[in-house]
Amino acid sequence: MSTGFSAGSQALGYMFQARYALYLILTNKEELELAVESLDDITFFEDENNPTELLQLKHHTTQASLTDSSTDLWKTLRVWSTQLQENKISLPDTLLTLVTTAEAPETSAAFLLRPIKARNAKLALQKLLEVANKSNNQALTKSFEAFKALDHTQKQLLIDSIQIIDGSPDIIDITPKIKEKLVAVRREHRDGVYERLEGWWFAKVVKHLRDDSINFISGFEVRDKICEINDQFKPDALPIDFFDLEIPEQPDISQDNRRFVAQLNEIAVHNKRIEKAILDYYKAFEQRSRWAREELLFGGEIEKYEKRLIDEWERYMLALQDEMSDCDDNELDYKKFGRKVFNWMEQEADIRIRPQVTEPYVMRGSYHILADQKLPRIHWHPKFLERLTQLLATT
Repeated sequence: MSTGFSAGSQALGYMFQARYALYLILTNKEELELAVESLDDITFFEDENNPTELLQLKHHTTQASLTDSSTDLWKTLRVWSTQLQENKISLPDTLLTLVTTAEAPETSAAFLLRPIKARNAKLALQKLLEVANKSNNQALTKSFEAFKALDHTQKQLLIDSIQIIDGSPDIIDITPKIKEKLVAVRREHRDGVYERLEGWWFAKVVKHLRDDSINFISGFEVRDKICEINDQFKPDALPIDFFDLEIPEQPDISQDNRRFVAQLNEIAVHNKRIEKAILDYYKAFEQRSRWAREELLFGGEIEKYEKRLIDEWERYMLALQDEMSDCDDNELDYKKFGRKVFNWMEQEADIRIRPQVTEPYVMRGSYHILADQKLPRIHWHPKFLERLTQLLATT
């Protein structure tokens, strides 16, 4: 991928390959399918037996030149020459594209193979043959041999099928190009949609590379995902980003002194439920923070939402107190009362910050955030606030 020898350059090369693949699939027709590291770095198919375009990608972190004796150029020619010799590609039915951040000098063969009117494939072939016949570069011997092994007709057919895209945007500069393709997305939401699309895309590419059963990624699938993400930015919705969030380490509940955990211990909730409550707390905290950073919330929206949560909780508490007014004034009944309120919140309540924000962790975690404040704004055990106030007064 990259001519650098450092692991960092190589990693950037692979990331560039994945990001450029996203750009390409947004640029091409929806019905085309894409494969990464199949016949080439990136391959487009009309169907699984008919590749329409093979792409080699070369990424450089410093200024580079695509001369007639360039390693990038000749390693690419070796790949395509071998594929042609082995009948893995059919020319001229398949377009062969070299995309590189390097620049092709005006007198070079690569310059003559750019997709412009001044293109001259015959002269490019002459220049490449001269290098293959006269060069003493031992590192490229196998590349020269693979190219020269083709007969004249095959050589010309190969060169006629090649296009060179030099001076390509690098891994950073390709990002704005991708965002420009999100034409159906409101301008103020493009950054947010792009970040979520790329996160999904990188995971998709990794799964594609790991799982042999996933042969292609279709343009239709990518555009459907864009629509799905974009829908989350509508006025009655918000994006959900932390559904799959996991806590790195199993929480030690006995050592957790946070108030929302203490409240759950106070009503004798099972530890497994407390672990899930901790996860909901983290998810809601991270989600609300991201919404705020991306300025997706209207003025005071979180505060208004919390007031609704408190009001609904208070109404349920008062109704439950009326029903249990004849219960004995003892700790067992207090714990039972608290669990009823907590069960209502966790299993029955459906209080949404916006109508289409249906993911339960937003509400559940927000309740735990309210229960965790220095003076908790909600509580489960009916005597929790009273006891906490006495404790604070004592200390």
